[in-house]
Amino acid sequence: MKKSVISLAAICCASFLAYGCSTAPKKPLAEKPAPQKQEVQKPVSTPAVSPTTTPSVSEEERLKEIFQRIHFNFDKYNLTHIDKWGINQDVPKVLDGIADYMAKHPDIKIKIEGNCDERGTEAYNLALGQKRADAAKNYLVMHGISPDRIETLSNGKLKPVDPAHNEYAWAKNRNDQFVILNK
Repeated sequence: MKKSVISLAAICCASFLAYGCSTAPKKPLAEKPAPQKQEVQKPVSTPAVSPTTTPSVSEEERLKEIFQRIHFNFDKYNLTHIDKWGINQDVPKVLDGIADYMAKHPDIKIKIEGNCDERGTEAYNLALGQKRADAAKNYLVMHGISPDRIETLSNGKLKPVDPAHNEYAWAKNRNDQFVILNK
């Protein structure tokens, strides 16, 4: 009798193991994907163009690409490569493209608007926005563009690109925007 109980137990165990191995493993619950870094968004606003001449769609898109916003690190106005908070941008490369375009189009005048995130006092952000606009202007002047063709303005924290209250929004709001004054 003992042998038949042991044999029966062995058969049950073998059957259980065989059944367990033959079924497909359960899939783990889906996890939320990690946030992906995004390239810097192309400029949100279209550069201002003279009402007498309307560029073609391809020319307008080209201008948006060239005169895209440049971004800054928190509390800084230096023109460096940015790779934080979902923004990846080579700021000097963008400014080189603007300088090249302006060199080929000597009739173009621009305004550089310096912007900040919402943190800090109004006076502090107005001063920082001006430093950011002046830094971009100085870069362009050093690359052969006449200072008479470039106006600067600080918006401080008055014109956010993204109204959210988080690091990603603040990073997008720390920028210089380029506006073509004439075409």
